[in-house]
Amino acid sequence: MASPAAKGRSRARWTAAAVVLLMLSPGVAWLLVRAGLLPSGAVLICGFILGGPVGLFLLPELDKETRLVSCSMSTVTARTLTGERTVDLRHISRVRLRTGFSYGRAFHTPVVRDRDGVRLALTSERSRRSLARAVQRIPVGAEGAPVVSAAARAALDIGPRGPLTAHTAGSLLLLIITITLYVVAVLRLAGV
Repeated sequence: MASPAAKGRSRARWTAAAVVLLMLSPGVAWLLVRAGLLPSGAVLICGFILGGPVGLFLLPELDKETRLVSCSMSTVTARTLTGERTVDLRHISRVRLRTGFSYGRAFHTPVVRDRDGVRLALTSERSRRSLARAVQRIPVGAEGAPVVSAAARAALDIGPRGPLTAHTAGSLLLLIITITLYVVAVLRLAGV
């Protein structure tokens, strides 16, 4: 029988795969238009009403903490859109920073992954403090030490702020390029 962590990872992977397939729906619609099974406007509908907006807004939300269930020095348990997840802070494998933009502001969310592969994007102040303490407890250069990005350290207030600025600028540029390429691809598939 699969462990709760394994079931959670499986559910999260299937949900993420469904969102990615939805984002790729303009390509599928294009194939169906070429076969004469759909009208030509279906590519635009799939690209700009279904796939693009859903993928852009939903994919980063799948592993984000929506409600903190429990938080201690060793674990953080939180509800996400794909179910409850518990990340083991004693066995962190990676911490990175996800940056989103809304209403002219940048939002920084530390994403922690433990050695079991459980990933959780921390949004509450309490869970972030627990993660910061866990990262600070790990000796520098220790064997098997987790990979913690400089931007994540800065967002957790345990490192210099410079990398956070560079990360934010890079994230904004990447977002603009990605959206532009997606729009161009959908328009080319639609023959516009």
